[in-house]
Amino acid sequence: MSTTVLNALTGVLAAAEGEGRELPMPAILYGLIALALFATALMLTWAFRGTAQKWARPGDDYVEPFHGTHPGAQHKH
Repeated sequence: MSTTVLNALTGVLAAAEGEGRELPMPAILYGLIALALFATALMLTWAFRGTAQKWARPGDDYVEPFHGTHPGAQHKH
């Protein structure tokens, strides 16, 4: 029975191989559009570099390291 299923599947795949949908634009354009979107995202990210330092209050340059120091932390010794 598995041979029959395999032969049927092979026939279906062979018939579907010739069929296909034409892309609405050349394949290379999809890559170029993706590259342009990533470049735009990079430029947007780069434009806002240093914003945190511009808006920081004086004295905010030191941050306590987190070692369970929040009020809900329980230390088990």
